[in-house]
Parts: sequence; structure tokens; C-alpha cells
Amino acid sequence: MISPIDNRDKILLDLGKDQHVVTVRSQIHLADGRQFQFSESRHKLDKFHFVDYAERRK
Repeated sequence: MISPIDNRDKILLDLGKDQHVVTVRSQIHLADGRQFQFSESRHKLDKFHFVDYAERRK
């Protein structure tokens, strides 16, 4: 998702005139449904490239 920048983004990402970043959120759940992991990453628009690969084994 495209998000407006905040003060932390300005400090950490060297955004120049950019006013938005790409925000990627991910949730991983265990087999019983409990959430195991949550991550959120923020990326510069001009540097972002996303490739998604998931494999589920039974």
C-alpha cells in the first residue's frame, strides 16, 4: 500500500521531496491459527520492487 510519510520515514529513508512510501505488512499464523509473526516494512517509491513467492506443504 502507498502511505504518506511520517517523521521517522523522513529521518531514516532520505526521501528528498517524496511524500509517500510503500508499506508492506505481513502476518504469519501457526497451524492452530495463532499469530506467530507480524512485520511492517517501509520502502522508498523509487527503490521498491516486490516479488512474492509462497509454498505450502502438507
